[in-house]
Amino acid sequence: MGTSFAADPMGWLQKRAVLIIAALALIVLAAVVWKERSTATPPAPSPATVAGTAVPKQWAQVPGLFDGRINALAIEDPGGMVILYAGTEGGVFKSWDRGTTWIPCNNGLSNRLVRALALDPDDPNVLYAGTWNGKVHLSTDAAASWQERSVGLPPFEIRALAVHTHDPHKLYAGTPAGIYTTTDRGLNWHAAAFLTGTVQCMAMNPDHPDRLYVGTAENGIYKTLDGGATWFQLPATFADVTSLVIPPRATRTVYALSGGKVYKTENAGIYWEYADSYRDRAVATCLAVDPKNAQVVYVGLQDGLHKSKDARQSWAQSDAGLKKEDRKTEVRVIAVDPIDSDILFTYAVTHTLATAETGQTAAGGHRGNGEFFISTNAGETWQQRSMVPAQDEANILALELDPKDGRTFYASVAGGGLYKTTDKGDNWEHVGEPLPAAWITAVAVDAVNTRRVYVGIWEGFVFKSSDGGETWAPAGSVSEAQISDLAVDPEQPERIYAGTLGEGLFRSDDEGWQWTYKGDDIGKKVQRIVVDPRGPQTTVYVLTENGVFRSHDAGESWESYLFSVADIAPSIKGGLFQPVVVPRADPGYVTGMGLEGAIVVRPQQMVPGVELKGLMVSPAIPTDFYVLAEGQGVIRFTNSGTRQTPLGPGLEGLELRALALSPDDSNLILVGTDRGIYRYQPSDE
Repeated sequence: MGTSFAADPMGWLQKRAVLIIAALALIVLAAVVWKERSTATPPAPSPATVAGTAVPKQWAQVPGLFDGRINALAIEDPGGMVILYAGTEGGVFKSWDRGTTWIPCNNGLSNRLVRALALDPDDPNVLYAGTWNGKVHLSTDAAASWQERSVGLPPFEIRALAVHTHDPHKLYAGTPAGIYTTTDRGLNWHAAAFLTGTVQCMAMNPDHPDRLYVGTAENGIYKTLDGGATWFQLPATFADVTSLVIPPRATRTVYALSGGKVYKTENAGIYWEYADSYRDRAVATCLAVDPKNAQVVYVGLQDGLHKSKDARQSWAQSDAGLKKEDRKTEVRVIAVDPIDSDILFTYAVTHTLATAETGQTAAGGHRGNGEFFISTNAGETWQQRSMVPAQDEANILALELDPKDGRTFYASVAGGGLYKTTDKGDNWEHVGEPLPAAWITAVAVDAVNTRRVYVGIWEGFVFKSSDGGETWAPAGSVSEAQISDLAVDPEQPERIYAGTLGEGLFRSDDEGWQWTYKGDDIGKKVQRIVVDPRGPQTTVYVLTENGVFRSHDAGESWESYLFSVADIAPSIKGGLFQPVVVPRADPGYVTGMGLEGAIVVRPQQMVPGVELKGLMVSPAIPTDFYVLAEGQGVIRFTNSGTRQTPLGPGLEGLELRALALSPDDSNLILVGTDRGIYRYQPSDE
């Protein structure tokens, strides 16, 4: 039995002396360590060492450029399992659960703006996608991967695709330039016989697949009986044909949509009659026919959906659950299940009705793009399903600001064309519809007339818009090399410079119609063009693989200016022009006659060997410069480069491509990356 402290205090202490001494020693040691730590300077807290501490990101991804707008629907029904494919402005999406969830299927799809889909009639794993820039893609594994099949096609939108029902190796593609055919699943395409008018739609007779109908914008409907070898115009009294539908079980019947009205022929196009006199002034937008009953027709309207059970003799509303009382519902796509025709799908855009205060309607739905619905009772009632998600990730090729409007920017997207925002990046609009190719590699905005915008494409052509991107016209061919940069002379806006990667510098004096080579002895790979606006004799600076060169006579002659420069940007302060340059490596390596007149940005905090991806001077604060540094993000240099500050986390793991700054707000900064556009969010500190 042990000794108690109360009975024998001395004995109790003697037996436990060693333990007590050890405990006291530990207490003293802990006190010494605590004192040393309390007097030392505490290190800055790190998110890796402080549990539960989150570093606020100063860069946030802007909403998706590729929205979820559906342009085409295709339905496979192998063994009763409904599989949906949606061709959208963000690629191809697939659903196994009738639109409850959508999976992106864009592996190998070189263009994300899908305008047409077609299914192989024999193999459910084979399908085709036609895109905005004239490309056709083939999938042999149910959209898990894609192969481009576009040799021989023009660079114009694929508006319709049809697979020959008797020979699935043969396809037809409808483009604004005409109809093209292939007999080897798209390995080689050739133009069918000539027909006049801009092609807008196409329909193939499933029983006689060499018989096709083509709707045009100007000349009504054309028909071929021999697979496109010859065409003849049908005697229709209407011209602008936007949709054609042939009922599978009544192939002499064709429905046509023109000017928002429905027309019908029952004798293979010899005679047409107006088929929707039942309706009010609501405009028809799309058509579908029951594949098992040619008497059942659906017509989507700008406000709702109607159905006919007697081949358009009478019509009735068929939009319960689809149409909302306080909104206008514009049906844009209708698709009927080929096996179970009681199952229908629609894509519709909803608009809030005009209010007395604004007098304007507003788009609703998923980011204003629309809603997806299903009916399982032949259109009697509808239930809303999930919308195809917008895609935030996009490969940005170029960014450009509007010099006079700090809210407006342009962005070029690989496989997506040109986009524009007028609200600092919150919403983007695709403004490249008329352009023939998606790989826009350079954008320039006229500083005098900012409605005038130029773009240069991969193939060496320049296009011009005079209305801020709403419409486009070809300006001319510069060369066969990729256009790397464009610059508009602010003193003489009809004069434009174009740099290429491989053939040097070119100049146009007539807004891009004709181009002249102006790059003798300066290099073939132009990286940046900077124009000094201080006239009357324009000075131009050009950065190539051989350094920076300067011309005082608009490119007629050149002199060496600087060497070992990674990028150059203009700085105008107090009416004075001073070029700003960032070095390729050590700032001490920068040499040349322009060294005394230029500002050399010296990024001291950069990791040695880091790749510099861009330089820009703030149009709002001319003494502030910004540098894109791969792996480090954006570095701000203030006080003409004497002070530098890294602009926060949020760009880690991204490949930095382009930089754009607002002329009004020094904190409005956009960075284009390989996974979308990111916008700077200043910290509260």
